[in-house]
This record gives sequence, C-alpha cells and structure tokens, in this order.
Amino acid sequence: IDMRTDDYSPSGGTSLRAEYVTKAGAQTYESLGWMNGQYMNYRIRAGITVKALKYRETGYDSEFSGGFTCNDPYFNTLWKKAQRTLYITMRDNYMDCPDRERALWWGDAVIEIGEAFYALDRKSDLLAKKSISNMVEWQRPDKTMFSPIPAGNWSNELPVQILATIGESGFWNYFKYSGDTATIVDAYSHVKDYLTLWTMDADGLVNHRAGGWDWEDWGSNIDTRLLDNCWYYMALKGALNMALLTNNMADTAAYNVRMRSIENNFNRVLWKVSYYKSPAYTGVIDDRGNGLAVVAGLADSAKWPAIRNILNNYRNASPYMEKYVLEAQYLMGYENDALARMKLSDRYATMVNNTSYTTLWELFTLSGGTTNHAWAGGPLTLLSQYAAGVAPESAGFKTYHVFPQEGSLKSIKTTTPSVKGNIVVEIAKDTTSYSLKLSSPTGTIATVGIPKNALLRNIQIIRINNNIVWQNGNYIGTMPGVSFAGEDSRYYKFNVESGEYNFSA
Repeated sequence: IDMRTDDYSPSGGTSLRAEYVTKAGAQTYESLGWMNGQYMNYRIRAGITVKALKYRETGYDSEFSGGFTCNDPYFNTLWKKAQRTLYITMRDNYMDCPDRERALWWGDAVIEIGEAFYALDRKSDLLAKKSISNMVEWQRPDKTMFSPIPAGNWSNELPVQILATIGESGFWNYFKYSGDTATIVDAYSHVKDYLTLWTMDADGLVNHRAGGWDWEDWGSNIDTRLLDNCWYYMALKGALNMALLTNNMADTAAYNVRMRSIENNFNRVLWKVSYYKSPAYTGVIDDRGNGLAVVAGLADSAKWPAIRNILNNYRNASPYMEKYVLEAQYLMGYENDALARMKLSDRYATMVNNTSYTTLWELFTLSGGTTNHAWAGGPLTLLSQYAAGVAPESAGFKTYHVFPQEGSLKSIKTTTPSVKGNIVVEIAKDTTSYSLKLSSPTGTIATVGIPKNALLRNIQIIRINNNIVWQNGNYIGTMPGVSFAGEDSRYYKFNVESGEYNFSA
C-alpha cells in the first residue's frame, strides 16, 4: 500500500512517502514519519479490504489563541491562512517549509516568531527560545553564524539573514514581546562577536559580506548595498539594546560610533532626490530597500511622500521581504496603501483567493516554490500590530499601546495572547462615530490612541465608559485608572489601567 500526499515529488529528493507490505489477516499500520500536504493519495492493490482509514493531526504543542476578523472577508482569509501556515512550520524548530526543508532557516524564523506572538498561545515562546539557543550555540570559532542549524549537510552563512536574526526584528523583538531576559543574556556575547566581522567602507557605510551564500531575497532588482546598510543598522540597534539590558555598558560606545556613521552617510550616499538607490546599482528601483530604510528609521519623514510613490509603483519583493515593505507603509501612516498592496493580483490575492490551498506559498505564484511557507505570513503580524494597533511599549507587555490604523476597514476584532493575558480590541466606525472596546489584562497599563482621522470631521467629544473625558480640545475627565497621555499628529492618547473600557468618539 503506497501512501503519499499531493506534495510528494519524486524529483525533489527529500519528499516523504510511506509504503506498507501487507500479510494475511487483519492488521493496522501508522506511518512512522509525518507527512504534509493538502490531501492524501493511496495506491491499494486488488484483494485488500480497507476496514478503516484515518489520519492523526500532529504538530507543535500550541493553541490558536490569537485571532483577527474585520468587515472585509479577504483579510480574514489572509490572516487565517497565515496562522495555519505558521503552525504547519513548527515542530522541534521553526522551519522553512514542511515538504522540502524542515530545518531552522532564520530569515523565515524572524517572521514566524513575530507572527506567533499574535497567532498562538505563549507555549510557542519555548520554540523561539530554543531556536535562539540553537543559533548562538552553533556559532563557529571564527565567530560566523549560519542558517539553517544545526550543522549537518549545510554550514553556509547568509550574512543579511543573520543580521535580521540578531537585530531589532529578531532577537530584540522576541524580548519585547516575551520579556525573557535570560535568553538575551545567553545570546548577547555571540551577537557581539558576530558583529565584529563587519567592517566599514570609505563612505562611512558597511562593507558587503558575501558569506557562504550571498543571498538577500528571491527575485530581481536587489539593491544589495542599500539592504546591507539597513540590516546592519538594525542589528546595531538590537545589539545596543541588548548591551544595555545585560549591563555591558562598555560595548555601547562602539555600536554608537557605527550607528552615527551610518546615520550621517546613509542619505548622503544613497538618497537620489526621490528614492534610495546605491551609486553602483544599475537595476530598477528596489522597493525592498526603500521600505527597509523606513523600518530601520533611516528615512526621515520628509522623504516619506517620495517613498510612498515608490512602494505604490514597484513590486520586486518576494513574500519574505514583502513584510517589511508593507510595514513601511504602516509606519509612514499610509495604511490604505498597505491594504491595497495586500490585495494586488501579483501580491497576495492569488494565494488568498485560491480555494485549493489552505496555506500561503513561498512565492507569489505556484511556479518554482513550495505551497506552505510561513515567511509569507507577514500580513498576520501587520494586521494585528498596526491595523488593530496592539504592540508592547515595554518588554513583556507591562505597558503597551493600542494605536489603530484601520484605514478603510469599518470594523476589527482582535485577540492578542500576550504574556500578561489576552488583550481584546474591538473597533467599529461609521461617518460620525468611532468606537473602541478594550479588555486589558491584570498587571498592564495601556495607552489607547483615538485616531484623529477616524471620522469625516474633527472629533468633538471622546467618552470612556459613557463618561465624557475629552471635549473640544481639552481633557476634562476624572475617571479612576484613566489619565490623558497627550496627543500627536495622529492620536488623542489615554493611559488606562487593566480592566474593561469602551471608548467612543
């Protein structure tokens, strides 16, 4: 009896199938190795009677505790497919994909760990902790780190994936959401050692390192120097934060020197009036690099309108780097651009609307990649973190914010399973009113922002639990556990202690 899924490929070399040789009489068999796919194929010879046919779903010990729904079914499907894809790529490590490479590729893991904080319960943090431990413990005597790990049939360093891993989006992001100081203490010396391998050039920017595999992303029009400096700057920021956390104060000076060098020279060398482009790069403008410059904090707000134009008109990124392009649109305040980009036919629409697959793909088409690749799940994180607006201010959600960027969405309900407990946010709006309900767990302080552009006209009154707390530009509230946190260009802000709150504007 031959058993294989639709993912089996004889030419793939690593795909799994099972075969059982029968004997006379009643018997049972369960496959020794776990298989994955959308459906199973069985080849059963004549003369065999099948009395029962079953499957056992196995996976990592974590529950689907997070959630996101809105008034647009498209984004609900995208979020759920991303959640399912994430779960399928978790076993004894975060993995690239379950059908071709069940190994810990850290470029993928950076995105996957970020998703898990919104999609799964906190038992998933143990897998992130293990993955970080594996990464640093396999560091070689020459200070290089490599991915995937552990060593076996692969030992090549992918330099920019390692920078992403040890930087703001990787190790430091794990700490912000988990509050796990011990793991950062264990990892820090390895991060410090790895960063000594990188050198600066005559322009005050970082030199390129090819490593064992000179890879930045799938696809074309990759501006390597632009991406290198964004990733390296984010790695320095992560290392600086880790040094401060672990009381390695003597290390901070070197990080600051290199960060100031990149800050002082990045725009001078790479900004070309209306976009970023390296002097020696001759390809089409790279949306990845322009977006990552925003995420890194190297592109000041004066450049945002020009970068907005680039991100609305160039689409070179694979699903791996697409997460950072979309994040840049949210950070710049162009949330409707991000929603629109997610719906493009050459971005996520093809895989969201495909009813034959319950998971997201390695590429934006079915040609050339796998059909279950969690690096495509960046929108899950972004819809929860930015559209719903939930993210930590201090490590472990002791303080956090709810700064919605719902854009054209009329309603959102989200559950964020934080280490403090579930944070539930419900948003509803029409042309004259805006409602935000918050259930905030014990031991937290939340800063809630009411978007100034939420309504078609200026907001006149804000109520909390039916009490007027803000009117015509002035805070007039005296509610216990509530205080006014000021305003900025986007929000009127209120600090609230744990509990149940209903904001209406």
